[in-house]
Amino acid sequence: MEERRQPVYPEDEISLGEYLAILRPHWWKILGLSLAMGLITLGYMFTKPNLYQATAVITPAAEEKKAIPALGALASFGIEIGGPTKVEDLEALFRSNDLTVRVFRKNDLWPVVFPKRYEPKSGKLKACWADRIFRGVDALKTPGDWDAIRSAEDGLNVFVNRKMGTLSVSFESPSPEGSANIVRHYLEEGKSRLQEEALGRATMNKKFIEEQIGKTVDALTRDRFYSLYGQEVEKEMLARNREQFGFRVVDSPRVPDRKSQPHRGLGATLVAFLVFLAGCVFIIVRGIGRKKVLPRTKQTENP
Repeated sequence: MEERRQPVYPEDEISLGEYLAILRPHWWKILGLSLAMGLITLGYMFTKPNLYQATAVITPAAEEKKAIPALGALASFGIEIGGPTKVEDLEALFRSNDLTVRVFRKNDLWPVVFPKRYEPKSGKLKACWADRIFRGVDALKTPGDWDAIRSAEDGLNVFVNRKMGTLSVSFESPSPEGSANIVRHYLEEGKSRLQEEALGRATMNKKFIEEQIGKTVDALTRDRFYSLYGQEVEKEMLARNREQFGFRVVDSPRVPDRKSQPHRGLGATLVAFLVFLAGCVFIIVRGIGRKKVLPRTKQTENP
């Protein structure tokens, strides 16, 4: 009896022309599907409101690096030792949730941030469908601190340029005038918080130094305490100069004349391209699979 051997099939090498031959009967389907998905995406993008971004650029009013007498020897060798720079302090301030809560509590910003969800008569927000279904939130709710924090996470952007020593604070909202006003509110509240903290520290330090002066008998030590007391008085005086305290505004926020997003044309074009690419890959893979299966089937039928 003849020994029946399994046929060995070499790997098929498919050229670019064969790829095009596989795609040729189906190109109109792929093109039509990609255009349809692009139009659907474009229509969906038109349901999204235009967003406008206003930006302000600030820089620290004081010197970032001050000499530390106790570390003068190390500084002479080129070693810099110290805490974070003033720009980093400003970054932490404007990114803090406490500052956002202060801004939203003192200013009526809900009609600007949520123009479609806010009801001026009741002063409440309409809950979105996700909150109603998954979190059991009522249809109307009073806006709170967490709503302010979440809106800042979406709209607030803080960028540090360490090379230039500047900080950019921007906010994005559906209103161009509202975005500029919100940035101004952040600058005002940021300066107020820095001023309050400086005045509070100076007051506490003065009180502590006064207590130490009353307890000290040594004249030299009392002179040192009086010198420290004078420094705290100077810090308090500088803190009361609001215009020059904390930071200096390099570029004030301006009302934007163009939207920042959404990029409707770019989004629709990207979706259409991705669908077209995915369709081509699917047709080619399916065509190659059929090409490999059909010859093998014919050879096994004719031993």
